[in-house]
Amino acid sequence: MSDINRVLIVGGGIGGLCAAIALRRQGVEVDLVEIKSEWTVYGVGIIQQSNVVREMARLGVLDRYLDAAYPFEDVGIYDLQGKALARIPGQRLAGPQYPANVGISRLALHQVLSDTAIELGTRVRLGISVASYEEFPLDLNVSFTDGSSGRYDLMIGADGVYSKIRGLLYGDSYTPRFTGQAVWRYNFPGIPPSTTWPATPAPKAMPGWCRCRTA
Repeated sequence: MSDINRVLIVGGGIGGLCAAIALRRQGVEVDLVEIKSEWTVYGVGIIQQSNVVREMARLGVLDRYLDAAYPFEDVGIYDLQGKALARIPGQRLAGPQYPANVGISRLALHQVLSDTAIELGTRVRLGISVASYEEFPLDLNVSFTDGSSGRYDLMIGADGVYSKIRGLLYGDSYTPRFTGQAVWRYNFPGIPPSTTWPATPAPKAMPGWCRCRTA
């Protein structure tokens, strides 16, 4: 990282915040811009498997992350009558003392990652994005939508499926398209704890549930 001293991250989601934490732990200056003016996310729950738990350990946020999550070990497949069909065992990739997988709300995950990134010295600016940029042999100059500008060794586009950075790079060559699959999530109160994530294949869907905190 000797030639990378100042980095701009565009987007304050999971990818952008994880990149900010990793770079700050290497001593790199980080500016992060987020187009939303409110520093928050939707509060639905998500499942994160063993590889994510392992990477949270590498980022140095595992204990704080697990405090905000509920663990589970395996995936169970059941038919529509509740009969067990298969069990897919989890792997404790972060270490034997840590769970294989977790359920966590996006709001709680955002809190963990954003608090850590800011505590480590990430400079966060809300309500702005990149308007344009100009590349040079060793760095780039970035103009922001609020009229300001900055010089960086590297720019990371982590601004979602409708990425402004991807559009600046490739125009309309690569745009998202609907493939016929979607995920519908809802927070239900009072779901009991479980060491298994149960899922039930159905003709047009696969319902499942996982416990997580809603705040």
